[in-house]
Amino acid sequence: MLRIVRAGVLILVVSLAQAAPADDYDRGLQAYRAGDVTTAMTVLRPLAKAGHGPSQSLLAFILENAGFVDESTSLFQLAAAQGDPEGHYGLGNCYLTGRGVAKDEKQALLHFSKAAALGHALSINVVAAAYLQRQMGADAAADPQAAQQALLRAAGQGHLPSADALVEGYRGGRWGLAVDEAQAAQWQAKAAAWRKERSPAPVKRK
Repeated sequence: MLRIVRAGVLILVVSLAQAAPADDYDRGLQAYRAGDVTTAMTVLRPLAKAGHGPSQSLLAFILENAGFVDESTSLFQLAAAQGDPEGHYGLGNCYLTGRGVAKDEKQALLHFSKAAALGHALSINVVAAAYLQRQMGADAAADPQAAQQALLRAAGQGHLPSADALVEGYRGGRWGLAVDEAQAAQWQAKAAAWRKERSPAPVKRK
């Protein structure tokens, strides 16, 4: 019985230790959203120093906007090394623009792709757009499977250019897709519905 109690206490202590960084991170995030950058940085710095990936990414974003490029890039690198999606996204932007590192579009695509694989919504759209526009070294002809996955993932979250590309792909066998008129029709219908939803309401004249 004593062993069970001790084990339970140990589990509780470990759980509290794991929850603390997340709670403090949320406090820092709320402070940043409220415009209190000073409090946000005060909360996030010790968390980032302790190796908390999301805190490293958010602090990097704040520092980047304040012009502290070298420190922000270093933090993005640390966060990305831990598999933090915002870290990969931030580092991808660094490589894309040459901020804090030598400009390298292939490295940018690599980090955007890693963030996309982790579910980072903006990166998902960035990677799909790269294949559609042949940017950052993205080559659909050389790797149609990667292009197909990128488009399907982006279209799945409502990215219109990707949905349009899937219509074309299913009709003409592009992007490594098999010709499938039913799939083409489904994506065409979705794209039409999204356009209607997102179109500005007509201005009523008096």
